[in-house]
Formats: sequence, C-alpha cells, structure tokens
Amino acid sequence: MAKFQVQQIIGDLVTLKAGVSNYETTFRCRTAAQLPAPGQTTIGTVQAVAWKAERVDLGGNYIEPLVGRPRRMQGQVLQVHPETNSLTVQVGYPVTVKLPQERYQAANFPVGSRVGWDNKEIPEFIPDAV
Repeated sequence: MAKFQVQQIIGDLVTLKAGVSNYETTFRCRTAAQLPAPGQTTIGTVQAVAWKAERVDLGGNYIEPLVGRPRRMQGQVLQVHPETNSLTVQVGYPVTVKLPQERYQAANFPVGSRVGWDNKEIPEFIPDAV
C-alpha cells in the first residue's frame, strides 16, 4: 500500500501527492466522498488498465504527466499475477496494471524486468479503509 496526501476531491476524482515526489496524480475513487480532507493523508492501492504495454530496457520509474491524469507509467515489475493477467509495478508507488489479454501475457514480464504502458482509462485509487 502506498501513502498519499489528498490534494483535491471533485466528485469521484481525487488528486493525490505521492510522498516527497512532484507527482500530483488524479485517480477515480468510488469512495472519494469518504476520503480525508485535502491536506490529510490516506493509504491505499492503485489499479490501472493498460491498452498497450512493452518491456523496456532503459529508463527510470515514472508517471507521465507529473500533474493530472496519468497517461503513461513505467517501472520495475514487483509481482506477476498470471491468473488475472496483471502485474504489480513500482512506478514511484506500487500500481497493479491489468494487461489486455488478447495481446499481452503477464508471464512474459518477469519480476525484476521493466515495463511501460499506456493507460486505457483513469487508474483507480482504492483506499485501505474508509
């Protein structure tokens, strides 16, 4: 689970700041109304759905753009989940990304490898406890 500072809540969209980074990322959150007020801290998980993904040899962990809806994410594979065709990737914080079944197999991205992907939709933030 990652720790975030709540920056803004508008409807079901929440903007969170990750640690001491410059990232202020906007996620969907079904329980946004139950999150702490802006300026306070929350913990939870991030889930994304990719429309394309590729193994990468170079580059660091990142989220693009720095502010707003994350369109592209890249990082090191922490866990492989073949049963759901998904990966848990460290991009600055852990993100579980679901890969398109018809084009990509999670087993082709071993733990320790690097992967980059484009998000199909706005990733979802799931708070630990609301």
